[in-house]
Amino acid sequence: MNSKSKLKKVTVNLSPASMEKVFERVAEYFNVLSEPSRLRIMYAVCSGEKSVSEVIQLCGSSQANVSRHLTALHRAGILMRRKEGATVFYSIADNATVEMCQTVCAKIAESLH
Repeated sequence: MNSKSKLKKVTVNLSPASMEKVFERVAEYFNVLSEPSRLRIMYAVCSGEKSVSEVIQLCGSSQANVSRHLTALHRAGILMRRKEGATVFYSIADNATVEMCQTVCAKIAESLH
């Protein structure tokens, strides 16, 4: 059974009230991803774990801005973080989100040609 079938099987048995909760959480999830800076951060981190300073360098944004967006992505469960001494590292916690973003980015990039 592919992942699409599994997902459909999970949601088909939910009550309308439960589906409303699912829709609310999905909207919150997409809201986190609706910020271009967060997509840049995910792009930077999807190739492997990065320190905050590496993410700042790759994204070309201020430390305050990157830190704010890293926190939002971590709270949403999209990124994981670990601390090694004074250095904080971030990595992808949810490969499904990366795959979804890559699919959408490829589709949009295709339409720009």
